[in-house]
Order: sequence, then C-alpha cells, then structure tokens
Amino acid sequence: MSNDVATQTDEGPDSSLRSRVNALQAAVELARGTFPDEEVDAAAAVVEKSASRLRHGTHHTVVAIAGATGSGKSSIVNRLAGTALSDSGVRRPTTSVTHAAVWGDADAGPLLDWLEVQRRHRVDSSYDALDGLVLLDLPDHDSTAVEHRLEVDRLVALVDVLVWVTDPQKYADEALHAGYIAPLAGHASILRFVLNQVDRLPDGGAEVADDLRRLIEADGVDAPRVLPVSAATGEGFEELVAMLHDAVADRRASVDRLSADVAGAAATLRRGSGAAETQGKARSALIEGLGEAAGSGPAAGIAAAHHRRQGSLAMGWPFTRFLRRLGRRPLADLPGPGRSAASAPRADLAMRDYAESVAADLEAPWPATVRTAAMAQREPLLDELRSSVGSAAIRAGQAPRWWALFSWLQRLLAVTAIVGLVWLLVVAILGGFFQFDTEPLLPPTPEAEWMPLPSALLIGGVLIGLVLGVLVQFPLGLGAKRRAREARKSIEQAIESVGDTRVVRPVEAALADQRQLEELLVTATG
Repeated sequence: MSNDVATQTDEGPDSSLRSRVNALQAAVELARGTFPDEEVDAAAAVVEKSASRLRHGTHHTVVAIAGATGSGKSSIVNRLAGTALSDSGVRRPTTSVTHAAVWGDADAGPLLDWLEVQRRHRVDSSYDALDGLVLLDLPDHDSTAVEHRLEVDRLVALVDVLVWVTDPQKYADEALHAGYIAPLAGHASILRFVLNQVDRLPDGGAEVADDLRRLIEADGVDAPRVLPVSAATGEGFEELVAMLHDAVADRRASVDRLSADVAGAAATLRRGSGAAETQGKARSALIEGLGEAAGSGPAAGIAAAHHRRQGSLAMGWPFTRFLRRLGRRPLADLPGPGRSAASAPRADLAMRDYAESVAADLEAPWPATVRTAAMAQREPLLDELRSSVGSAAIRAGQAPRWWALFSWLQRLLAVTAIVGLVWLLVVAILGGFFQFDTEPLLPPTPEAEWMPLPSALLIGGVLIGLVLGVLVQFPLGLGAKRRAREARKSIEQAIESVGDTRVVRPVEAALADQRQLEELLVTATG
C-alpha cells in the first residue's frame, strides 16, 4: 500500500496529497501501540482508502446524491440523466441499491468496482459539461432496512462530493443533522445541499432555504451552499448543473475529499502531541534522587571507614589485629538484598518525578508513554545502583603501595618481640630450674646499653609496633578522607551512567518518537 502511494509522484493536483498520505502512514506505524487502537485503526483506514482512491486517478469525480425517504433525490438523478435510472416514490424507500450514472467515454469500471456499485448507466445527455461525473443515487439514509443505512454510511465515507437532498417537510430532521452533517463538518468543501420541492412553497423556498442554512451552520459547516430546486418543474436545475460542473471541472474533488480525510485523521492523532520540557533540570533532579536512593552520601562514609579498617588491619600491631576483625565491618551497612527496602521507593519517586517533569506539557497518551519508558528498566537500575555503591566502597579499601612497607615492618617488629620473649623464657627455664654448681648451661646473656638484649628485643618490638600502629593512623585518616571523596565521585559518575542508560535514554527515545510523530502529522495535516 505504501509503495503504491509513494511511487506515483507525477505532477498533478494529487502529488502533494500523496506525500501527505505517506506521512500519515508513517505516523500510523509510529503511533501503533501508543495511541488507542481505534484511533490508529481509523487513521490506517484513511491511508488505505486514500491510496486506493488515488490509484484510480482524478479524471472521474464521484458525487453521491443522498437523502431521506420521499426527498426526491432519485427524481433529481433521473432528470439530470435525462432518463429513468431509479424508481422514484414518496411514501416508501424505492432505491434499495446504489445506482451509478456515468457521464463521458472514459472507463469508470475499475473505480465503480472499488466502490462496489454494480448498477451502472452511461449517460448520453445534453449536459456535456459534466464529462467525468459519476453520480450515485444512494438508498434512503432513514430507511427501515438496516442494509440500506449501512450502504449509505459506507459510500458516504468513500465518495468525492456529497449532495444532501432534503425537502420542506424533513429539512430539520435530527437524523440528518446529528447523524451525517455534524460529523462531516470538517469536510465542508465536499458538502452540497439541495432543497427540493420548492415548487410547493409560495416564495420559491427562500425562507426555508435560509432556515436550512442556519441549521447547517449550527452543525459546524461554514458558509454552506443551499440550492433550491424542483425536480418536478426543473426549477434551479441550471444552477444545480453548474454546481456539479464546478465539482467536476478542475478534477480536484477527490483530492479535496481525501485531503480533508487525511487532515482529520492527523488532527485526531495530533490531539496527543505537544512540546516536551527540556531535560536539564529534570535530569539533575533524577540523578540526585537516584543518589539518595543508592545512599551515595552514607556510602562515602562507609568507604572511608572501610579504608581505615583495611589500613589498620594491614599496618596495625599484629597481636591486636584479631580484635579489629571481630568488630563490625563497614561494608555490612551497604545496601543490598534484604537491606534495600527503603531505596526502591525513593528511586521510583525520582523516576516518576523525572517523567512527569519532561512530559508536563504533553497531552495524552504521551505522559503515560514517557512514564512507562522511565520505569521500564526499574529492576536492573536498582541492581546497578547497589552494585555501583558497593564497588566504589570496596575499591576504597584497596591497599596503597606504602601499606606493604609498614606491614612488613610490623611483621619484623613482631618477630623481634617474639625472639626476645622466647630468649627470655629459655634463659629463665634453663638458668633458674636447671642451675648446677658446676659450669652453667647457658653462656652469659648479652647486654644492651641499659638492659639485657632479650628484654630489649621484646620491649622494643612491642613498643615500636604499638607506636607505629598509632602513628600510621594520621596518614590513614587523610587517606580515608581522600578515598571518601573518590568514592563519592565514583558513585556519582556511576549513578549518572546508570540513570542515563536506564531512564534518560529510554525517555529520550520516547520523546524522539513523539517529535517524529508530530512532524509527520504536521506534514499530513498540510
């Protein structure tokens, strides 16, 4: 269908319309799944109808004569054709099927096949100015037969020009005005109105024609043309032929009808368009909200505490490290499975606020579409938020190179203290319990400047290790603050990346669809 429309680009009154139909078709494809199915299906039907009608060209102009029972529409058709094509009657509907009268030699068969009109008559009349006219005599729109009304409704949607015939008794009929004229108010260019049987009125129907015109204007049709005629006497038929000639002469009636249909379908979809808010402030608020949901502020403190704990475990006095290991691990305070109940609602709120902010000026259904796009990746977003916070905090505890030097120094001091302790124990045992009058078992204990060497090793190893463990707390505290800043920056960058990937980009894609659809509908509207 789309290729049939797009490939026919020859110059003519329908060349612009083809572009508009193509734009509407693209809009239909883009709107599918976002707009209500009935609206999209209606627009798709307009595309299908327009493409089919354009394939039959603009040489023929299809004019439907429609009216109520007894309005005299069949009599008008017969008088125009110069022969009795349709039976006419007053009290009962006599046109049970649609009749077609064709003026001119050009073959209208394919067009009538598309219209599904089987009763066809070639007209040889004095009205040569009507060459190219295909005049349809429709069943009565107020018929008691359901199939007759359905036939009228079907062809009313397909014809190029619609001539409503009424009479002084039924011109104010609610079924006509509410059922047909008012719904077609946007198609004023294809509507014509004939007041028949004016030979029965004393003033030639002028007063009734004015009242009919007033009622039609109340239906929403601007500047309606009402033509008083008499099928019985021929009064007004010259004006009627001139009116039909105007519709046929420039071969634009079909284009005008389809243009109105396409514009109407585009306007229906455009009622959900509008301008989206810029995303700068909304995005900042989203990232801030996601940061609160992820616990970025407390996480920086956790990262600092984790860094200090890891440093103390690496450089503290080895004999007291087990006490620190028994304490609470800072990473246990990070969000995770079973501890994230408070973060999910805050993240949901941030995503909803973001969607509502950027779609504040959009009309339905776009706000709901934007909100769905913002929330579509909620679960992976929450997982990645927790993961980014945990990863940043864990990296904060990675040991710098200088930690290794102090760690080995503490080990050396621990070994020194152990050697001194063991030496003292050996001296005490062998020298105190196994002392004989003969030669001592051990040589004399070496002396430092002011104490025995084993005691110096034990005391020195312990004191220096403890002092060193206290002194490293100062650079360790500075490092913890630096790591907290780095962790906060890393978390913020990770949250921005997650927010952009899981929320902002899907919303931008939805807004891009909205803008593209708006452009297509502007083109289709013409």
